Amino acid sequence: MAEPQAEGAGKTVEQGSFVEVDYTLKVKETGELVDTTVEEVARGAGVETSAGLFEPRLTVVGKGMLLRAVEEEMLGMREEEIKTFEIPPEKAFGQRDPNKVKVIPLRRLKDVDQPITVGTRLVIDGKDCVVRSISSGRVQVDFNHHLAGKTLICDLRVRRVITDDLEKVYALLHSRIPEVNRSNTEVRVEDGKLVVKLPREVYLISGIQLIKRTVAKEILEHVKGVSKVVFVEEWDSDV
Repeated sequence: MAEPQAEGAGKTVEQGSFVEVDYTLKVKETGELVDTTVEEVARGAGVETSAGLFEPRLTVVGKGMLLRAVEEEMLGMREEEIKTFEIPPEKAFGQRDPNKVKVIPLRRLKDVDQPITVGTRLVIDGKDCVVRSISSGRVQVDFNHHLAGKTLICDLRVRRVITDDLEKVYALLHSRIPEVNRSNTEVRVEDGKLVVKLPREVYLISGIQLIKRTVAKEILEHVKGVSKVVFVEEWDSDV
């Protein structure tokens, strides 16, 4: 791993940078909240926040962890810089495609275990859709993304550009396993092997093995000098 570097203010976002950002996405025409990392914004929009995790989001610029349009606007920004910009439909969720609106017999949905009304969201043939109308035993369903054709407004703030390799590891771990942080997780490097000692409370969370595999792949791809990742679990007689 590279030698630790100072995490002082003023770093500039480049392609491949590890960046923690706060952002809010809204529909331009209606002001509908699409997504936000800021709890006050969510609460102001009437979103229930008690179960949510609101904090700066990690992205590795160019890796598609956020909308490409957001990552493109981020390039050249400095820590604590704020920017507001529009994202046209073609750079957001695409234009509406009339060919994705289908009419199907109502009887085809006889096994759906919920009331079917206008606005009901369904999965048909493995694809998400929404009911647009019901009449004469037929249902019009729309397979377009519900934000297709919408222009978005993004409020973006760069919180931190991470250059230290150890900080990158902790950021990747926390982004995939929110319960993980510096106070409960030990990370060390031994001759190119990165050892991660996870806290016991994450041992049995749903999908943990797949999550560890994903994190290991990201660490090997982005952290120099690491050729192997080892996750350590410790159990004792108190289990």
